[in-house]
Amino acid sequence: ADSNGVACTACVAGTYKVNNGSAVCNLCAMDLYSTTLAAVAPDTCLGCPAHSRSDEGSDELTDCSCVAGYTGPDGGGCVGCVAGTYKVNNGSAVCNLCALDLYSTTVAAVTPDTCLGCPTHTRSDEGSDEITDCSCLVGYSGTSDGAACTACEPVTYKSATGVGQCAACPAGTSS
Repeated sequence: ADSNGVACTACVAGTYKVNNGSAVCNLCAMDLYSTTLAAVAPDTCLGCPAHSRSDEGSDELTDCSCVAGYTGPDGGGCVGCVAGTYKVNNGSAVCNLCALDLYSTTVAAVTPDTCLGCPTHTRSDEGSDEITDCSCLVGYSGTSDGAACTACEPVTYKSATGVGQCAACPAGTSS
């Protein structure tokens, strides 16, 4: 008990108190945590692993969660979202794929705005990570993936996606 007869209690994990007396325990700062009971120094608060954060007063390593643009289990192992993906919020959720007909070369992206539209008359799969993933639509020709494509001329056709020229329609047919 202190001099006023009040029972003393140990600081809980996630807090510390440097001096004796009736003052309250201090919270470990944001992005720090401590599992130590009755801690007497701020250095008992440990830093969260790279690319993770925690709230003030965190008392477990698993209170550290990956920041936006990174994914992994709470408490560590956060890795950047690969190109073609993004993650808006903090936490252990997986990264989101860029939508169809979009691509992104950005690693650790934090917004879907990093997903850019494919050139005119091209398409790409979800999660595409480079412009060359954008290929010409059926009925459009082009000389390289990642470049705008042009419509086949009348009486020509192209039946596959990707690079290639339009072919003449067989005799007696049209497009």
